[in-house]
Amino acid sequence: MSISRRISRIVRANKAAAQPAVDPMKLAADAQRAQYAALDSARRGAADVAAHRRRLEILAHEASVRVNQLEAQAVAAVDRGDDDGARAALRGQLGARKHLQTLTAQLQQTDAQARQLASDVARLEERMSENWLRHQALLARHAAAEASVSAQEALRSSAGPVQGGEWAVREAERELRRLQATAEAREELAWSDPSSPRVERAFEELEAESAARAELERLKERRARDYRSGPH
Repeated sequence: MSISRRISRIVRANKAAAQPAVDPMKLAADAQRAQYAALDSARRGAADVAAHRRRLEILAHEASVRVNQLEAQAVAAVDRGDDDGARAALRGQLGARKHLQTLTAQLQQTDAQARQLASDVARLEERMSENWLRHQALLARHAAAEASVSAQEALRSSAGPVQGGEWAVREAERELRRLQATAEAREELAWSDPSSPRVERAFEELEAESAARAELERLKERRARDYRSGPH
């Protein structure tokens, strides 16, 4: 390798070393905040479109009422022999009808846009929920890794590098097994405790399903009686 290439490599290495290290956890947190900001913006956009749609709906209703009013005026003018008045009312009706068609087209476009925005917001909310769970898992794993590293460093400083590191790994594995057993035990207790929210929700769902089935049977019986007692 030439001397110039070696010097170039040294310069690039020194520049890379001089640059501040990038914290991956900070980047993940920043990305999470950016996603929440995007979700808020999408929700505000959907709300604005919904408000605009409501305004169009009101204007379209007013235009429809105006069309009917002008038609009634034209009919009344014809009945009293006022052809000029009838023509004036019909010309106004044509303009009002054209305005109504324009508003109707805008309302249809806004409906399509509102549906698309609602779908986008729903997908973004679902993705945000998944990303939040992944971020929380990442934080937990990162904290566990930092704790493990700190424990290993403390053990190496007090009991030697080999013995301390092995002990820290065994302790970390033992703690992981303890946490998993605790989580499993709590999961079992949640189902065995009749007053737990999970069990209460399950009972509520069963009661609602039972009530719905009973109501369906009563409705079928009433319809059958109505059919038998009706005219043949």
